[in-house]
Order: sequence, then structure tokens, then C-alpha cells
Amino acid sequence: MSGLSNTIESAKTGPLLNVKDIEVVYEESILAVKQVSLTVPKGSVVALLGANGAGKSTTLKAISQLIFADNGKIQQGEIEYQGESIRGKNPSDIVKKGLVQVLEGRHCFAHLTVDENLRTGGFIQHLSTKKLNQALEKIYHYFPRLADKKQTLAGYTSGGEQQMLAIGRALMTEPELVLLDEPSMGLAPKISYEIFELIQQLRQQQGTSFLVAEQNIRLALEYTDYAYVIDNGSVYASGQTRELYEAGEIQKAYLGKAV
Repeated sequence: MSGLSNTIESAKTGPLLNVKDIEVVYEESILAVKQVSLTVPKGSVVALLGANGAGKSTTLKAISQLIFADNGKIQQGEIEYQGESIRGKNPSDIVKKGLVQVLEGRHCFAHLTVDENLRTGGFIQHLSTKKLNQALEKIYHYFPRLADKKQTLAGYTSGGEQQMLAIGRALMTEPELVLLDEPSMGLAPKISYEIFELIQQLRQQQGTSFLVAEQNIRLALEYTDYAYVIDNGSVYASGQTRELYEAGEIQKAYLGKAV
């Protein structure tokens, strides 16, 4: 899963996402992220690694512009998607451009069926009935578990199925870049691997790019090309995921020994 071809392509066209020295505060006083920079080449799977509270979720929400819903603010820096600044843009407009975030905790509509949940993801692109149905069939192809529970209320599905549903709903927006926040959290290993296998499949078949905040080192090693290691709100190491692991940089983040 070398990122060499992605690196070459990025050099020709520029990265799909380019985050430059962002600083994020909450409540006008709590500094959560400082001088974070990262890039996501088109067609790549990039990991954002670090312990709880390191700043991973804040970084993702800053990129998607959902940070403002948490009373957060981007104080400085720039965020470019497809070569254009999206800092301060309406989150729904960013989704229309092909960048979507799957929040930690799934956030499904518990009192809607699986099928209804998925359909809400297609509304923002104003898909015709035909295209909406085609998009649904594609999601059911990727997630057979969801196809078996189309008419089940989301609140009565398992944690793994709800995570699949949240990802499926995001894919209904026809994204080029998906931000995933802790997709394996609280899930059985088998389900976690199913989700990352799907990520790999979407990258290979549709060219979808992913920026994944993840704590499972084994999944990151197996399924991501490149990684940024974040601690105390700052990126202190970056590089090919396996090279960072072999150098011990990823382990430092989880053992609290980052410098």
C-alpha cells in the first residue's frame, strides 16, 4: 500500500487537502490545537494518530468547519480543499464540494429506519429519485448488513451497524474526501476490520480519499499510507505510517512520552 503513486500525483496537481498552521481555541480561551499542518493527497488514506485529548477530533472539526458548533474558533492558519480556502465557509457548502465528516459516536437518527437515515445523506446534493435510488443500491452493495435491515429503526441496530450507517450516510453525499473520527471505537475487531476493508475498497474502486483519526495502531499500520502523530494539540511527527511505527514515534504518542 505504498503512497508513492499518490505522492507523484500530488506533486503534479497539489494535494486534495492542505492544512497550514491552524490554531483552534474553545470558549475564546482554551487553546486546543496549535500550528497543525497536514496534507491529504488525492486517492490516499491518511491517519491522524494520538491518545485521547491529543487534538485529533478538534483538527477534523476545524477542517470540516463544524468546530463552530462546539463554540470553537480557528484563530489562525489556512485550510485549502481542492486548491481553494474553505476556512469560515458554511459546512453544508463544503459537503456539496465533496468533503464530509463522520463524527465520533455515529450520530444516527435513532427513530428513523436505516433506509431513511441513508436517504438524508442524499438530500444535500439534490439527487433525482433515480440517482438517489442508485446511490442507495451502491451503499447496500458495500454494506450488506444494512441491506438486511432497511426497515429497522437505527436505534435498534448494533454499534457496528450504526457505524456502517453513519459512513454510508456520508457516502450518499458523493464525497471525494471523508474525515472519519475514531471509526473503530467500541467495535469488535471483526467489525473494525470490515470497515477498514471498505475504506480500502472505496479508495481503490472510486478514488475516495480518507483522513482517519484512529487509536488502533494495528489498523493504521495495515490500512493507511501516511500518518501524522499529534500530541498536546501539535503534530510532532509525520511520515509513512510503518516507518513512524518502526522508529517508535507512534508508540510515544500513546505512552505519553512525546517530546
